[in-house]
Amino acid sequence: MSALTMLGLAVMGAVLYTLFQKSAPAFGLFVSMGTAVLVLWKISTAAQTVLSGLTKLEQRAGGDAFSCLLRCTGVILLADYAHSLCEEAGAESLAWCTALAGRVLVLAAAWPLLEEIGQKIGSIAG
Repeated sequence: MSALTMLGLAVMGAVLYTLFQKSAPAFGLFVSMGTAVLVLWKISTAAQTVLSGLTKLEQRAGGDAFSCLLRCTGVILLADYAHSLCEEAGAESLAWCTALAGRVLVLAAAWPLLEEIGQKIGSIAG
């Protein structure tokens, strides 16, 4: 599914949600949930491609480096999700703190890999 089609589906769901939210909030919720399920179902082939690519990357990269990158990816996704939730709830300062915490946690998760890279560069240069 192309990105334009996916974007159109999401916009259509958002417009329908907005229309039904005032008159029938329960129906608006069902429209929103149905659109989300449809979008997730449509991207399943792309998700399978990403998972097979991750498997190939793990075989080439090695265990420690790959697990570090995977941890960083998880932290980024969770922090972004928490940031978005805080923003939508109207808690701007909490959203900013959540984004900062996510950046610090990514740096902390990537630190062992950065140290290893620095040691390899030092051994090559020295």
